[in-house]
Amino acid sequence: MTRLQLAFKERRNNERKTLTGLMPGRFFLVQTDRTLSARPIDVSQHGLGIIMGEKVEEGAEVALSVEKRQVIKMRIVWSKEDFGKRDLYRYGLECLDPKINLEEVFLVTGCLK
Repeated sequence: MTRLQLAFKERRNNERKTLTGLMPGRFFLVQTDRTLSARPIDVSQHGLGIIMGEKVEEGAEVALSVEKRQVIKMRIVWSKEDFGKRDLYRYGLECLDPKINLEEVFLVTGCLK
């Protein structure tokens, strides 16, 4: 029997770490300053995986305001419906500032398992 080879290229550069499901601050859409309700799933040094109940376009800039002293800007780099769950979307975010380590942010705020 022949094995089927799928054309899949892993784009992650860093290992993902599981989160508690709590966001360590206000999460919002940069363009409108509208607060978004999102549940963080996993994090790497420069990426964040989230689930939301609303559709936001790829390429949109979002931000996380941590303890009102640091605003971390990110870009939505991919999105898809969340594994057949009705009205939920999964997003992959990329931190726009390469000096910021998102794992550290979630660890220091107690949101990393």
